[in-house]
Amino acid sequence: MKKKAALLLAAVMTFSLGTTAMAAPSPAITTRSVRQVVVNPSIGGDSRTVSLSGQQTATLPGTTFVTAGGQTVDAAAVALRSAPSSVQEAQEAAASLVSAIASGDMRILNFTGQKALSLTDAAGNLNIVNHMSIGLSTASGEAVSQNGSISAAFALSDILGERTLQEGETVQALYRRADGTWAAVPVVIINGAIAIALPAFSGAVNVTFVVAQGTPSSTVSASAAVSPAT
Repeated sequence: MKKKAALLLAAVMTFSLGTTAMAAPSPAITTRSVRQVVVNPSIGGDSRTVSLSGQQTATLPGTTFVTAGGQTVDAAAVALRSAPSSVQEAQEAAASLVSAIASGDMRILNFTGQKALSLTDAAGNLNIVNHMSIGLSTASGEAVSQNGSISAAFALSDILGERTLQEGETVQALYRRADGTWAAVPVVIINGAIAIALPAFSGAVNVTFVVAQGTPSSTVSASAAVSPAT
């Protein structure tokens, strides 16, 4: 997993090298209607804490970290913590995401580097397979905000559970920003591992994973944008 994670993180971080391009708004989201919502009833899993300078995470050069108390810290002093959400929390996120898809007023921003992005599976369903909280903290547990971009790798099975991707399917990752809009972020899937990139945030973000039409990407366009801070 460590070698796979390192390769994944190198690929997923290439999207941020330009860093200042404008993001494509919701017209790049190709699916505008949802037949039904499917939420994996076994959403859960284990909490995880890994060093931000370890092999399962990566940090875009120039990213800065500040504790809740206002102290600037080095990435080596920061840990990434992920925790599973409840099925109810996933259902609430699903309702918000369906509303954003239906609104047609740029409630979903596409930061993936893909020109066209589907959020529904081949049956037209919004298929949510996982929902987790991802945040940063010091060893003592003090919350840390970041300004830049970080990425994290997971085993694909930890995201999908017992489900498997079929031909023509991929995973998209999104989170709801503080202003209520949703952001789709870069995802790379290689050899049973998945990595996502997250732009600047000041607190833990809730990330929703959906199975959608598409092909798992092994590279991400370097022209993709970094979203503004949440």
